[in-house]
Amino acid sequence: MTASDTAAVPREASADAPPAATPAVPEAPATGTRARTRRAILDAAVEVFSTNASASLGEVAQAAQVGRSTLHRYFPERADLIRAVGAEALDRTRAAIRAARLEDGDPAAALRRLVIEYFDLGPWYMLLFHEASLAEDEAFWAESDAAEAPVRALFARGQDDGTFDPTLTISWNQRTVWWTLFNAWSVMTEDGASRSDALRMAVRSVEGVVLAVRSAPPA
Repeated sequence: MTASDTAAVPREASADAPPAATPAVPEAPATGTRARTRRAILDAAVEVFSTNASASLGEVAQAAQVGRSTLHRYFPERADLIRAVGAEALDRTRAAIRAARLEDGDPAAALRRLVIEYFDLGPWYMLLFHEASLAEDEAFWAESDAAEAPVRALFARGQDDGTFDPTLTISWNQRTVWWTLFNAWSVMTEDGASRSDALRMAVRSVEGVVLAVRSAPPA
């Protein structure tokens, strides 16, 4: 996914600014209790901001079941929290790509595995896609683009062996995956579609675009 795929939304009000003396938790790898607390805050941020982009950090702290002062020790400002959500989303994207085993076997099967593995990233990317503070963060989107290098390699492999439509660019196929996923996630949240139905339609739609058209066998 690229920066051009994002849409801006209003930034959070300044009422959430932390106390001036609140120190940030260092960026060293978190372990034990710290790791669990940090993960709880990130999960809560995704849950809260996905449903209310203007929610306060106090609401995030409440959802994470931590004190507001604790949240501010980890993430002094909303921007720090959003950057951490972005970093976690990238880690989960890389993990999804590894789990999809894109280099294994038939490219069409690998593409289906990718859509399935990407599907549960929905809440994270629905938030990031509408997050104004990341829209112009070139470093974030460059890292996101680098993370998807194996996806581009899959599309190239599929075109080389005739599985994927050679008339479509790799960039088009890559964007098709994300556009289709956003549509599926929106159908779940706005239309009440089940996860299984939304995923089925997403896989079908991606395949309908990316796979090469096969001529029907003679009657």
